[in-house]
Amino acid sequence: MFELEIFGLPIVKTSLQGLHALMVGTWLVFDWIVYWLHFDIKNPEVPLERRIERAHVMHGIDRVVAYIFVLTLPVGIALSYASGTELFTTNWLNWKHVGYGVIVVAALVLIPISGAALRHLEAMRDGDTNKDERNRQIRRNMNVAMPVVFLVWALLIALSVLSLLNLKTPEDQEYIFRRTAAEVEALAP
Repeated sequence: MFELEIFGLPIVKTSLQGLHALMVGTWLVFDWIVYWLHFDIKNPEVPLERRIERAHVMHGIDRVVAYIFVLTLPVGIALSYASGTELFTTNWLNWKHVGYGVIVVAALVLIPISGAALRHLEAMRDGDTNKDERNRQIRRNMNVAMPVVFLVWALLIALSVLSLLNLKTPEDQEYIFRRTAAEVEALAP
């Protein structure tokens, strides 16, 4: 593959590494903001209009996080290609795929929750008389989501650390957890 270099720095690979890291970092920061917003949203003591405003913000941020989440995989695949690492050939990259798969399942649990909270709050604003039940539903959904959110954060941090341990800069440096199937087979007795 042709690689454009400036001052010995591979531009495509370095740009993809930076973009991939920025996406994961943005994902974590936005998730952190949503985490803090959820406290006001599920608290019935907070004025309803403030809860609705926070739910709109949370829902909007969740949409951006969903786009980042979806785009992280193709950027990671492009990064693998640019760095000469074939997919599914290294243990550390396989662990990243497994972690991403778990995050996909977690996202399927989390994505509907902010929209549901917003719908409940807007129904209360529009005059629904069953406010206590709607507040219980919001609180229950958000409390169920918290362990899943913590799991996603832990996986994102673990996968980021795994990536950092496998950076190869300078280019002739050995990887820490990176052995191909052929290398493992050659080491076997």
